Amino acid sequence: MEDAIVRLHSSAASVLYHAPATPSACDHDQLFACLRRAWATARLLEHTHALAEDSEIIRLANSWGAVQTYYVLYGAAQALMVAEGGSRPEMHEPTKRRYVDLWTSRKERIAPWTLAAAAPGTRLADADGFLAGPGRPIDLELHPWASWQGDQAWDIAAKALRSTRQTLIDDRLAKKRHDKLSGKKKAWRADRDARLSAGRKPTPEPKSVNLTAAEKQEVASGIRPVTMADYLYRLRIKANYEDVTVFSDGPSSDREANQVGADLVALASATLLVHELRIATIVGSDELVKAMDTVLLHTVGDTASGLAHRRDLHARI
Repeated sequence: MEDAIVRLHSSAASVLYHAPATPSACDHDQLFACLRRAWATARLLEHTHALAEDSEIIRLANSWGAVQTYYVLYGAAQALMVAEGGSRPEMHEPTKRRYVDLWTSRKERIAPWTLAAAAPGTRLADADGFLAGPGRPIDLELHPWASWQGDQAWDIAAKALRSTRQTLIDDRLAKKRHDKLSGKKKAWRADRDARLSAGRKPTPEPKSVNLTAAEKQEVASGIRPVTMADYLYRLRIKANYEDVTVFSDGPSSDREANQVGADLVALASATLLVHELRIATIVGSDELVKAMDTVLLHTVGDTASGLAHRRDLHARI
């Protein structure tokens, strides 16, 4: 994990970090409260992964790890929103919606945080509807369980975002059908009452409706760009409420299950890093390192944590 973070830091710092001439004013208490929650969640994720040895425990830990990874991003993103002078969103959807503005509208491309799936034809999107993609057509035929290598990471990530966006479309279509059927039933009840008053037999009550092609297109084009925040939220919902077996039954071997946990730890730490770099450009790296030191002071023996490594990296900027 340390080597991966060092490599990411070397590439991300030059793009994301520019020392501020004068640190900007913002609600520092709120900012660092968000960061402390994210840091604490990341530490829980790290410790759980380190302590999980039994195969069943590893898989259960991965289920909770998906939830924790989302909340790491949730806290880090909210901290950056506050650093930029905004208020902290108190709900998931506003946070995910503002995450789009945080990352996909920037010139800098730091995958996977800036990658997004949008409707084809969206401004700055490629022909497949992806923002900040690899600059080549996405291989949407690649199976998500394939043993991918190298540049295929783009295809796997893009497919994950595309399927997440389709889930949002399907949910919106279901609501559209529900609303349309409700309207149709309301009109039917009024017609039924009029028919009964006139001594006429009412027509059968409508049981279902179909959406027109135009209605379906309107729904699909109205879905905002979908990012890593949406994908991690989707994993959180599946792991916590809908289908825990996606982790308990997914990996075919203990080694693969353990690797999933390690990847979640690395992703959480890297997510904190890219947000911290941007926060440091606003409040100053000294202020960020001081906050990290305050947390590390109360975590004796935690010198190998992602927070400790990132603290040293930020101190060298």
